[in-house]
Amino acid sequence: MWDTSSRSVASFLKVTYSHFDNFKEKDKAIAFFADMAAVFDVFCFFGMLARPSVLLVDLFTAYNLSSYLFCHEKSVTMFGLVLSFLGLVGLSPIAFFADIIGTTEPALKLLISILMGYPIAIVYHKYVKQHVEYRNLYFILTGLDMAYYNFGTSLYHNAIPGIIIYLTTTFLGPGKNNVIVTFVFNMTYLLAGYVVTESEDYDITWTMPHCVLTLKLIALSFDTWDGLKKKNGEELSANNKITALETPPTFVELMGFVYFPACFLVGPIFSFRRYKDFITDKFPLESDSAVYEKYAMKRLIQGLLYLIAFQVGVSVFNMKYMLSDEFSDNSIFYRHFYCGLWAHLALYKYISCWLLTEAACIRFGLSYNGTTSKGDLTVSKWDGCNNIKLLRFETATKFNHYIESFNCNTNHFAAEYVYKRLKFLGNRNLSQLITLSFLALWHGTQSGYYMTFFNEFIIIVMEKDFEAMLSRSTFYEKMWSNTAIKYVLYIILKTYTIVFMGWSLVPFDVKSFSKWWGVYSSLYLSGFLLFLPWSFVYKPLMHNALKSLGVMRPKTQKTE
Repeated sequence: MWDTSSRSVASFLKVTYSHFDNFKEKDKAIAFFADMAAVFDVFCFFGMLARPSVLLVDLFTAYNLSSYLFCHEKSVTMFGLVLSFLGLVGLSPIAFFADIIGTTEPALKLLISILMGYPIAIVYHKYVKQHVEYRNLYFILTGLDMAYYNFGTSLYHNAIPGIIIYLTTTFLGPGKNNVIVTFVFNMTYLLAGYVVTESEDYDITWTMPHCVLTLKLIALSFDTWDGLKKKNGEELSANNKITALETPPTFVELMGFVYFPACFLVGPIFSFRRYKDFITDKFPLESDSAVYEKYAMKRLIQGLLYLIAFQVGVSVFNMKYMLSDEFSDNSIFYRHFYCGLWAHLALYKYISCWLLTEAACIRFGLSYNGTTSKGDLTVSKWDGCNNIKLLRFETATKFNHYIESFNCNTNHFAAEYVYKRLKFLGNRNLSQLITLSFLALWHGTQSGYYMTFFNEFIIIVMEKDFEAMLSRSTFYEKMWSNTAIKYVLYIILKTYTIVFMGWSLVPFDVKSFSKWWGVYSSLYLSGFLLFLPWSFVYKPLMHNALKSLGVMRPKTQKTE
């Protein structure tokens, strides 16, 4: 039955592109349609296992919807199939533009896919939103289209975990066992993918969206467990009450959540509760359309500006130079500042992607986050999918500011679903170390990831201790209350954060030990010398010095 359905979809696509019949690349076109049929086979097969009776209706609806989306201006939503076909018949402009921009074809395809989230959102509101039965299917089709364009038939990898969690939730029920199975299966599948696909370069493979999906599905399993606890009258935290699910998602809802096109490729992650509220019209999309459309355009422009800044910045500050012998010929100060500026600009790659995806999320209407007061007015907020706080990031004077402002949704996941769930350990530092180890493992198996998160751990420990001691000194408030000294301190702290963000980020970028150790050696291992001895050398010395000077308040005395 699913074979018949997939052949009908392939036949439909052939008719749609019948004007290409005279091309010499006809065999490639036939192979393209065969690929599409195979992909559809996989999706249908697992769907039949999940809910056969409902799936038959969904397949028919999906067929009608795909026909509808290929018509006129709505065909923009299926851009991946169009560009994939053009590539097969030798008419794709991607290679040409990639060469002009100075990037790779996979990277340009990824950027195009991220940018297409915005017009896909516009089409959704104009043509699909009024058809409630089409909403989830629209997200599935457009997400699958993105997946096929970027990863070919490997897109099935992203469907499997969603299908598995649906089956485990159905047969095991929400609860502890389902969380354990979901956690182990998703992390194992992701790590196996890393082992198969990972290299020293940043290859764009199916594991890119899969790492985002892994966190979403683990969070979903916890949320259904929290929903069960809520039913049983157990006490939940404020955040857990918001995301708890008393009713697990249907199969089509779950796959719409998995393939939601605005966030499918690079995040940000969001809860199923948010998705459910969005598709069931609990957000004020009609009344506040002018507000979120304006904000979406603002984030889109910011994303494009950061993308340009990244492209210009990495042409001046790049890792290739830091790995060369010429880099060591410069002064130690130059090397540290170069490394720091490189890191700051390298992070713009992530920031630009998150701003662009956030713009699409806002344009869809997914990002509703309650209301706020502006004078006498009450206005809606649309920052629910915000993954970067630009002002906090750009003005950071300590590493905790980076944590608060960068990759916010992943940090929120780590805090809510890992760190706080380790409360039974009774040790904050141990809980933090385990949480950072989990994040390193989630990123991959190469040593650079673990070194970067180890750097974060030792730096945060040092900063907390350092700030706690200074806040007990009698001159701390006086320094910050003096305008001239305050600006000098800001420059010093800003320099510190930029320079040692470079130190911290190098392993994450190059990944392999030989490369990041080479850069660290050229920096004379300065980060290790500054942060590693803190707890057993510098901290006692600083404490004794402040105490001997008589400027240390007793611990019991609180500062105003």
